[in-house]
Amino acid sequence: MPARLADEETRSTVRMRGTDYARPRCIALIGRVGESVSCGIYSERPSPCREFGARASIGIYEEACNRARAQHGLPPLQLD
Repeated sequence: MPARLADEETRSTVRMRGTDYARPRCIALIGRVGESVSCGIYSERPSPCREFGARASIGIYEEACNRARAQHGLPPLQLD
């Protein structure tokens, strides 16, 4: 993880810059929420992002994701 993108939590844990604000927005997020976004460091993304992506790919959307979507005026994700 490039140091300029992360803040140290503990000696062995870092978090992505921008994710701890009242209106979080990861520093690596590229694009406009609600239109088109992507991860600017996808191949180097941290483990929480990798874990979330695995859950999303099998259709399990966490409450946190839908809460974040609601903060941006987006509807919850629905399984088809």
